[in-house]
Amino acid sequence: MKILYYIYNNEAIATTVLMSVITKLKRMDIAFVPLVLPFLLDNRIVNHLLKDEANYENIEQFIQSKRLYFTSFNNRFLSLLPVTVNSLMILQKSNVINITDSITINKEFEFDVNELGLRFTKIEHVIPKFVALIKNYSLSDLYFIFKIQL
Repeated sequence: MKILYYIYNNEAIATTVLMSVITKLKRMDIAFVPLVLPFLLDNRIVNHLLKDEANYENIEQFIQSKRLYFTSFNNRFLSLLPVTVNSLMILQKSNVINITDSITINKEFEFDVNELGLRFTKIEHVIPKFVALIKNYSLSDLYFIFKIQL
């Protein structure tokens, strides 16, 4: 794992992103969580989805049009797995989430997006688009589409 990649994508940003996604979904399958950070912590993906013309019907259409963004998705997935686990543990130990076979929110928080920085603000605006892109897929389909190799 590259040190700079880890410093840039650390538990602080990962925890806030995961908390935001879980809060919006209310319930999330535990196996879905590792797919969130490689998608939402990629600046190319976030910046592209912020554009008004970035309207895709589903994740397959998006990947097809922006293949270059997803060539290293599996590497990002593997690199961010420890950060994902650490972030989940921070949220669970803080009693923010409950982890069983799925993840649920114990406490809802409201973010003052402006106080968490420009990067988080951009990610926060993209989360609804992310959810819309993947909502009609099963977990196994998403792992296949993203070409995750465990």
